[in-house]
Amino acid sequence: MQKINLKSIIFGAIFVLGLIILINSVNLGSHETTNIIKANGGSMDTNKYLIYLEQSIIKFRFAGSILSMLGGLGVLISTNIKS
Repeated sequence: MQKINLKSIIFGAIFVLGLIILINSVNLGSHETTNIIKANGGSMDTNKYLIYLEQSIIKFRFAGSILSMLGGLGVLISTNIKS
């Protein structure tokens, strides 16, 4: 039986965190946009709201994608594949 490496656990956690952010990107973007509206006095033009919402979602999708890719590659690299 192969011993689990600390690097694999860390990279695995980063991978899972990236997937969670990626899956919840719409909710996270919506929450961030709500905070932006509150910071601007509680009201905003609909077009501006949609722009902020779209950009927030894109930001979280980008961050989640990078974390999941780096975490997945880290797991693959840190594990020793022996035949």
